[in-house]
Amino acid sequence: MAKKSERTIPIGGGGFDAEVDSARRRLEAALTEETGFDDLAALQALAPILAEKISSRRLAFALADDEDDETQIAIIHAETDEELGFIFAEDGEYVFESNLEAYFDDFVDDDPERFVERLYETLRADLPKYEVENRG
Repeated sequence: MAKKSERTIPIGGGGFDAEVDSARRRLEAALTEETGFDDLAALQALAPILAEKISSRRLAFALADDEDDETQIAIIHAETDEELGFIFAEDGEYVFESNLEAYFDDFVDDDPERFVERLYETLRADLPKYEVENRG
């Protein structure tokens, strides 16, 4: 069994705590009226990052409104013209919701760069299965 002093040694240089503190400040700001998180502005800022990081002949990203007139970014498979999922921003976070749960997992992140990186990895890993099973 490890000694108590060995179990209480902090790991890393405080990066974890700094990230948690930063996310907490963003969420707190999103909940206040004066400095609230602007969902539309967040999506508009995310769009060029998506276009740069996930440049593909297979996919298109389109700003769209849902039934409640909430703005979202649709992810469309070019060959099948099927909407694979959509991205929306809410309360300081970016959310990916899949329309095809059999292929793509939903996730949430509060950092736009990290969100796009995770979306890239999700699509890269799961798009081949979708394409094989949905050939025209």
